[in-house]
Amino acid sequence: MIAKGTGFPVAMIPGIQGRWEWMTPAVDAMSAGHRVVAASLSEIRPERHADDTFLAWMRALDRVFDRAHERRLSLIGVSFGGLIAACYAARRPDRVTSLVLVSPPAPVWHPRPGDEFCLRYPRLALPYFGVRAVSRLLPEFYRSRDSWPQRARFALSHATRGVTAPLSPLFAAHWVREWQKFDISEDCTRIAAPTLVLTGEPGLDQVVPFERSMEYVKLIPGATHKVLEGTGHIGLIAKPYRFAELAGKFIYEANSAERQAKPAEERSVRHAS
Repeated sequence: MIAKGTGFPVAMIPGIQGRWEWMTPAVDAMSAGHRVVAASLSEIRPERHADDTFLAWMRALDRVFDRAHERRLSLIGVSFGGLIAACYAARRPDRVTSLVLVSPPAPVWHPRPGDEFCLRYPRLALPYFGVRAVSRLLPEFYRSRDSWPQRARFALSHATRGVTAPLSPLFAAHWVREWQKFDISEDCTRIAAPTLVLTGEPGLDQVVPFERSMEYVKLIPGATHKVLEGTGHIGLIAKPYRFAELAGKFIYEANSAERQAKPAEERSVRHAS
């Protein structure tokens, strides 16, 4: 786990690859104006038990935030991490000041071709999973940079993070199996924290279809949506400073509004008494 920067506290929850290091460009950009707490999913839940359910993430996050000495903070959930963040915001409203969901998959899992093979044989399927992931990201690599040398450097830096901070196929398969048995749709309708759904451009995200992420805008009361232009699924890495600008402004405004509302509530209570 890392904690860096100063300002309103923000926790960033990574996607199914599970490693916070994959988000390093976005973590660095966000920490310029916020105190960012980030941990790998295997650190949040260091053990894998057959009897675990998706709700085990709630208790695990409690421990992480307590260890970071943060009672209330904003959550940024990236892809699969968005599922965890949304569920936590619904079930721990006293601990979440605002919520940002970055290209989250649908609340209910809809398997796509090849998914069952990856889940049944996670180690054996790792090369297939890697090739499939790269093929889905190629259009984004092309669109997010203006020249071939820039695209090559971006792809190389992303691949380097993947090699130096590799995912655990066994953990990833286990977490997806948990999600397969759980539907967070009802939880989403109970989220009270201000919520921003941040996606890439329609058609450019070939990992999570744009329409699936937009389900959260319909489910979460008052949720808003913004597009990180020129990106698909990994916009927070492709354009980290633009991501930090959009997410940071939303978090700052939500936290500022909450702080301004508290004195008004206290004055109202004193007058009523």
